[in-house]
Amino acid sequence: MKVGIVGLPNVGKTSLFNLLTKCQAKVDLYPFTTIEKNIGIVAVPDERLEKICEITNPKIKTYATIEFVDIAGLVKGASEGEGLGNKFLSHIREADLILHLLRDFNNQIPHIYGYPDAQRDLEICETELALADLNVIENNLSKVAKVPTLKEEKETLVKISEYLKRGELTINLNEEERNLLKKYNLFILKPRVYCVNADKNQGFNEEKYPKLKDKNPYVLSTSLEEEIFLLNEEEKKEYRKMLNLNEEGTMGLVEKCFQALSLIRFYTIKGEETRAWSIKRGSKVIEAAEKIHSDMAKGFIKAEVINYKDLIKIGDYQKAKEMGMIRIEGKDYLVQDGDIILIRFR
Repeated sequence: MKVGIVGLPNVGKTSLFNLLTKCQAKVDLYPFTTIEKNIGIVAVPDERLEKICEITNPKIKTYATIEFVDIAGLVKGASEGEGLGNKFLSHIREADLILHLLRDFNNQIPHIYGYPDAQRDLEICETELALADLNVIENNLSKVAKVPTLKEEKETLVKISEYLKRGELTINLNEEERNLLKKYNLFILKPRVYCVNADKNQGFNEEKYPKLKDKNPYVLSTSLEEEIFLLNEEEKKEYRKMLNLNEEGTMGLVEKCFQALSLIRFYTIKGEETRAWSIKRGSKVIEAAEKIHSDMAKGFIKAEVINYKDLIKIGDYQKAKEMGMIRIEGKDYLVQDGDIILIRFR
């Protein structure tokens, strides 16, 4: 799954990307430092995996991952090609989730519109994404209208167009409608997470932005997180406690994105590796088998399943098996968050 970090220039996107991925993509004091997208793979923190590994004692511990993409700053008129408009929008269309990063700090780096205003900046970003969607819809409506068999697709495109023209940026579609529009990769259909990059000295006053408050933004300061990053684990805890900061820092944001993508974790214990996998909530075990290896799905016989809570309670996989706690499930079994799965296949 891919998360696109979206925001105006100079809001801290690349600093956040560097913190998340432990990379060192270029950061500078002027807009459009990021021209080509930066891509990084981030391990999703997982206490359950840690506890399972205490039981299995593997040589290899593998976390589930999310791909983060740092994209050039968006500006007014991006939907008409301003700034790095079209290039930016094409990169964001590839994302499964939009992570809005909003600036609420002052420093030597100038804000592109003079002063920080997280609510204004969000409205600029969302407006440009909505206009870009309208362009896609209008460019395709005339083609779709000529094909009688695409009547439902046309009606769904018109429905979304009307929502966007009214300034509504969320829409409820059923699964059939979403499948009809999947090929268009519309922004309005992508989940969002909102993150405020706060002032390191003043923090974030949510009452200042009542509309943004309703979106439950994740608050951090990339400037402070960069300082904390250099400390050892014990010092990090003390520093966060002293400054009353979110204990999870950037990793809490990773988990928030994971949840917003409607992902759950399942686990495999095989040989020297204990591994966490991510899969969409509501997926069948045959899809989990495909994710591990296509041969497992093709030759699927059965799945042996125990949930994390039961394994931790018993404390030993073999003992759980002897106690009859391992369930046998067929290919249509719906994977539950925390399941530990062994696929039997031909």
